[in-house]
Amino acid sequence: MKANKGFTLIELLVVIAIIGILASLLLPVMGRAKQLALGVKNRNNFQQIYRGFQMYADDHDSLAVGVGNSSGQHFFGQYNGPGSPVDFAGGTLSPYVNGNPAIWKDPTFLNYAKRAKGHTCSYAYNHSYLNELEEQGNWWDADYRFEWVGLDTTSIQMPVETVLFGDSARNWMGPVEENWFWTPPSQARAWTGWETAYTHFRHSGKATVLWADGHVEMMAPDQTFPVNSDQLGYLCNTDDHPFKRIKD
Repeated sequence: MKANKGFTLIELLVVIAIIGILASLLLPVMGRAKQLALGVKNRNNFQQIYRGFQMYADDHDSLAVGVGNSSGQHFFGQYNGPGSPVDFAGGTLSPYVNGNPAIWKDPTFLNYAKRAKGHTCSYAYNHSYLNELEEQGNWWDADYRFEWVGLDTTSIQMPVETVLFGDSARNWMGPVEENWFWTPPSQARAWTGWETAYTHFRHSGKATVLWADGHVEMMAPDQTFPVNSDQLGYLCNTDDHPFKRIKD
């Protein structure tokens, strides 16, 4: 008589159970590995931004890049408003990062209300302390113009303690949006009843921060004010210490 080499039902069920157990063990590990890889990509973005920032300063008498102007040109690209795609070749830092759109996108930041056709910028810039606002006319006039002009980077007293860029978002009485103006806590909380926050602690409760000496660090929120339900909070209290070029 020929031996039956097929699986019995019990053996098949045992194999399926073993596969299920292995999958339950491996999938979380694979998920964590994927998140780790995306986190590494995010840090690499900041390192490329730092190199671009430094090269721009070298070409402009040590001046920092400006965050943007009234024509829509920003450090990351030409922003023409909702419904239009960002021209990532048209930003002031674009020539220094090869016009690469991916540099301005945190690969882990997926759920947000779009401010353009496609993504804009996942990272905010310390413009309040590294730029000076120049205006022509009044903001309510049709011919009003403004430009944020970079200040001398050599005036940064302690680069290791001064922020350049960080994970950011905003929620102005609505859904979470991308944000590239890193408003410091003293300004974000200046209007009672209109307090908001711009540092986005989206990486397991931490935010990725690029410092003026070039190092990248994962930072937990300052505990002076609570992080809101959208993971928005503050890097420091209202003394703005990490944002200041000249330390108190």
